[in-house]
Amino acid sequence: MDTNYKNSEDTAPLSPEEIKAIGEIEIGPSKHEIFLNNHYKKLIVGGLALVAVASAAICYATYVEQRDMDAGAATVSAMKLTAPGNAATPDAYDAAQLATVVGDYAPTPSAPTAELMEGLSLLTAEGDKQQAGIARLEQMAASSANDLICARARAALAAHFMRTGDSAKSATEWKNITNLPQNPYTALAYLCLGDLAKQGGDVEGARNYYKQISTACPASPLARQGAAELRLMLLEVDAPKVETPAPKQETPAPNPFASPFGMPSAAPATGGDFSFPSTSTLPGTGN
Repeated sequence: MDTNYKNSEDTAPLSPEEIKAIGEIEIGPSKHEIFLNNHYKKLIVGGLALVAVASAAICYATYVEQRDMDAGAATVSAMKLTAPGNAATPDAYDAAQLATVVGDYAPTPSAPTAELMEGLSLLTAEGDKQQAGIARLEQMAASSANDLICARARAALAAHFMRTGDSAKSATEWKNITNLPQNPYTALAYLCLGDLAKQGGDVEGARNYYKQISTACPASPLARQGAAELRLMLLEVDAPKVETPAPKQETPAPNPFASPFGMPSAAPATGGDFSFPSTSTLPGTGN
């Protein structure tokens, strides 16, 4: 076989059009090299900017984390822990420190909790401070986006109004709790509403509220402990009447002239003769 054989098309001269096309082929750097040459300064500046933004984001995240930790520590400190996991009662909270947390750490998750605790602390005071606590809790109950904090504020208000004898306001707050998504205070709200209804003479209304403890909140501790059944069982039982004890009779004072042998002695006559009898008249004198 002849390996030197060539096709006539391979040895044919190039046409003018082919020659023109070959002349138009660009020989030089690629497009990405041209792009880098034209924009390398911008790329360097952009890279540095990305590094700066990433560093700033890391620094800000660290700052936020530390700020949240500081706010939580200040809130726990204001709770006056008497033992691990055992907080003091609201009357022992440091209201001033809680106010500082609310003011200095407003963007943190601890701020709403501190504000609630400050309101609870003020509620245990007297006079103007108590009124300020009521106003603070009412504001939180109306504006808080946290349903649990809202329920806790309303429960504190309802309990306070029950203690002070304002049944109407107390019932309003308990009803507001039942209108919230189910929370740890829902079953207690139904229980107290039933008690208030019974106290007002509405036995049927009390029965309906007591039944809600088991039907609406079957997993609550009050439902598991049978509080609803106990209340329903005692619903028709009147509270025992408190009898007023009879007045105690006073024992007359002993007579200073009474005989120690039980026989009354004659009182000396006023103006009588207290002279001793003569010895001549005494028995056995022989006269």
